[in-house]
Amino acid sequence: MAESAKQREERMARAATNRMRPAEGSPPRRSTAQRTQKARMTVDMPPALRRRLKSWTGYAATELDVMEVAGAEVVRILIEMLTATREDPAWDDQMTPQLARRVLGEVAQRIEER
Repeated sequence: MAESAKQREERMARAATNRMRPAEGSPPRRSTAQRTQKARMTVDMPPALRRRLKSWTGYAATELDVMEVAGAEVVRILIEMLTATREDPAWDDQMTPQLARRVLGEVAQRIEER
């Protein structure tokens, strides 16, 4: 007889509980270490978008009077701005929520287009 969805959920919950409980006589579990190494992320983009990014970083380099502005640095800053909370230095009362809403709307639109 096949197990029902409810039986399976109960079995999975029991298994998860048993995984969380240390075995008798075993040393206490340590907390998981924070990641200290940078994580790499690769982003595929159309050539036209890449050219626009390179153009903007070239503009930024001229404005800042530096040799080069890395596209990766721009992307990191955008992520920091997008994910900022009120306690973060990157938070801006007007821009941060508006940026988040615009990105969320664009993500929703692109998901619908798939």
